[in-house]
Amino acid sequence: MTDRIVGRDRELELLHRALDDTGRGTGGWHVMLGPPGIGKSKLLRAAGDYAFEHDIAVAAREAFRHDMAAPLVTLAGALQACSPPAADFAWMSEGDSGDTGNYARIYRLRESLERYAAQRPLLIVIDDAHWMDELSALAIRELVPALASAPVRWLLAGRSKQTDAAGWQTLNWLAERGTPIRLDVLDDPSTELLCEEMLGAKVDATVLAMVSGCGGNPLRIEQLLTALRTTEQIVIADGTATVVGDDLPSSFVTTVRDIMGTLSEQAQWLIKATSVLDRPFDIETAARLMGSEPAGLFELIDEAIASGILVEDKDGMAFGHDLVHQAIRNTLGAARAQHLHAEAAALAREHGRPTAEIAAHLLHSGRRGAAAAVSMLRDNAASVATSAPGAAADLMLQALHAVDENEPGRTEMIADTVGLLASAARIDQAQQLGEQALRAGLEPRTKATLLLGLSEASKHAGQNRRAAEYAEDGLSQPDIAPPVRARLHAIHAHATFYLDDYRTADQSGTAADRTGREQEPGAAVFGLTARSLVAQAEGRLDDAYKHAATATELADRTGATALHRHPRIWLANALTSLDRFDEAERALRRGRQEAQGLGTAWAQPLLHYYSAQLLIARGHLDDAAAEADAGVALAEQLTAYQLTVPLLGTLIRLAVLRGDLGQAAAFRDRMTELMATGISAAVEDVAWPLATLIAAQGDPAGAVRLVRDLYDRIDDRPTLITQNPAATPALVRLAVTIGDRERATRVVDSAARLAARNPASHTLAGAAAHAAGLLRREPEQLHLAIAQFRLTDRPLALATALQDAAAQSRVADRAAAQDFYDEANALLVRAGATGSQERLLAELGGWRGTGTPAAAEPAPGRPSLLDPLSPAERQVALLVATGMTNIAAARQLHLSPHTVDSHLRKVFQKLDIHSRVELAAVVTREGAT
Repeated sequence: MTDRIVGRDRELELLHRALDDTGRGTGGWHVMLGPPGIGKSKLLRAAGDYAFEHDIAVAAREAFRHDMAAPLVTLAGALQACSPPAADFAWMSEGDSGDTGNYARIYRLRESLERYAAQRPLLIVIDDAHWMDELSALAIRELVPALASAPVRWLLAGRSKQTDAAGWQTLNWLAERGTPIRLDVLDDPSTELLCEEMLGAKVDATVLAMVSGCGGNPLRIEQLLTALRTTEQIVIADGTATVVGDDLPSSFVTTVRDIMGTLSEQAQWLIKATSVLDRPFDIETAARLMGSEPAGLFELIDEAIASGILVEDKDGMAFGHDLVHQAIRNTLGAARAQHLHAEAAALAREHGRPTAEIAAHLLHSGRRGAAAAVSMLRDNAASVATSAPGAAADLMLQALHAVDENEPGRTEMIADTVGLLASAARIDQAQQLGEQALRAGLEPRTKATLLLGLSEASKHAGQNRRAAEYAEDGLSQPDIAPPVRARLHAIHAHATFYLDDYRTADQSGTAADRTGREQEPGAAVFGLTARSLVAQAEGRLDDAYKHAATATELADRTGATALHRHPRIWLANALTSLDRFDEAERALRRGRQEAQGLGTAWAQPLLHYYSAQLLIARGHLDDAAAEADAGVALAEQLTAYQLTVPLLGTLIRLAVLRGDLGQAAAFRDRMTELMATGISAAVEDVAWPLATLIAAQGDPAGAVRLVRDLYDRIDDRPTLITQNPAATPALVRLAVTIGDRERATRVVDSAARLAARNPASHTLAGAAAHAAGLLRREPEQLHLAIAQFRLTDRPLALATALQDAAAQSRVADRAAAQDFYDEANALLVRAGATGSQERLLAELGGWRGTGTPAAAEPAPGRPSLLDPLSPAERQVALLVATGMTNIAAARQLHLSPHTVDSHLRKVFQKLDIHSRVELAAVVTREGAT
């Protein structure tokens, strides 16, 4: 074997440059993909050596197949083995999480990494990352972008073959967002150089012809040359190597057997006996498997290591490569393999190995062992279902493969597996397995449970119609358990709400509440939140608040799974509709804390969505854009794509308000791409943002065509103007612009009824008056709208009413019009609504008055490099430049860390910098405070 890396100069140079950047304070990641034996591990070791030589700490670990069900073990193992050792990660020791939920562990890990990286650059290396555990995979999706501004470099290697494993999905996710290092086979010159390095001599045509059968795979070449040397079929004469003999290896397996054949019988038995193990082993384990005493193995171990088949590292002994390992394992006969696996299972149990590892050995130890394995797999799946649903699903799939088709209880196992696959967002697999079981015929209770899993899977994927159909089929089953019935009603309520069937949604929400209140409070809470959504969509704002408040009180009182439904998200939504903004903000803040503590990651994107809506209402557009951007990033990290669609809709609206139509179009394209996969969302979250973009592009007729259903159904479905009162005058303006007074009148009448139904709402009263004033050109209605909006905290709604009042008053009362104009302009500038301000200037800029806002003028004195930053971005930049971590900045600014991440990404982009060190230098140079 040779330690020199041949044929990978380009890859090594890339890694060295990246590590040099990390040493200077820049973070980032690299994904290395390739087939087994292509040289990934060698490159990882070389990168680690280079980093350590350049004073970059290195945390490295190889992921193992059986660690997949052990939450965070891959990352914890790497960081606890950090060199030099780091006390910051000591809390990650097994059994000492210190937190109540897995997402909280990720949050704490992020804080530890930010704190450590502030003192020293860090390289994190994960080999065989396709096997990493599910929580580590989720953590890496969260941490890689979150720590992009810190000197943390991630280097992950895995096989290029696609799998359902969470680790491979994360590798692919990162590869799609960067430029992966794809290792290919060696070319002919590199192959020749490798042969010369291995043999210490020039090589002739016989050697090159022999290794050509290895297809340029470095490991296969090295193993072949090792076999030829050990069997003395390589002759070196006059500095040139030649192949001699007739009995030459014909395959990789043959080369491994040839190397084995040169060892003593006892050394061969050592290697074969330990081949049943999937992780490094110690001498005591090898002795147990061989039926020997440890003291007698030292010479045998030296012999095996000298052959290159085994290697020794800090964790013990291991096979030099998986391909070699597998080739030797395949030489075991059935009886011997069963005996060794049974012994390995006992050893794994004694050493406290993961249950999945014990069960895997039992599955290969004979019929009795397989039966015990199935029981263990089911128990293990149940224990990790919350923290690692994908790993739990894989455990159940293993158990299903080991169980006869006619085995009692198999259908219940399928139902459980479908639910786990759904929770892991493996929707196609869940549906395929579930449909297969349904075709086989099930008794009603089992069928209902299975259909519940399918409905939850479909709802998670945003396939609301399919979710509703599965739920309806489940509810039609006779004599099903009340908890299952309650959960089916709750899923049905939310699915039908997004299918615009409000009556059915409200009925199902009521049934979920009634059925689940005593036995399944989580379903009752979820049903009540659906009723809150329906009430708000129908314009019954007090009812929306009442249902959400009841759900929140029930969750607080009963705890457990009810809290995991996070009713405060919908409570904040109802409070926002009622203009109770401070209360809504407190509800969102507490909801975010609960989600982090409980580890319910799915709630985070939804919290960002409703936070963005609140901030838009308050005219804080920079913060709203950061919230929505953070929500999109997080939803995609979690593969919760159904939440990505409404968040993208929000970003489209914000981009239009801020005057960036190019960015709005990019968000539109991403939304269209997602919806083409079958994801559905409320029309208010899709059609209305697209209509605002089309209108801003100068096509009001196209905008009206796109949302004509919103106009035509606004009497019985006033959802848009309830959730977004600013849309009321916008709808009227569009219709009036193209001469469609009928649709404009319909909006005005609906807005008036909505305001009458909610007499305490100044916002709805203002929106109704604004719409009427626009349609009928009645200045007194616009003045009424202005008066109503002054009683709320909705500056954009007020600015638009002021603008329209200025337009109608500029002839009759020029002084009042100038005052209206100036105030509107000031409000829009303060909010960062550049697009709205441009429309104001285009319509009324010919007589703009004397009070052009100072904020719109160039800053006095020399321009600053920080001028392009928004006020929110500047706040974040100044705090981070002092050395504060993102999490600490988030605490000080009362923001989510993801929102701070979003602001910081924009700061780096605008200032064209790549590290916190550069940011600190800019701030110092500008003398900013």
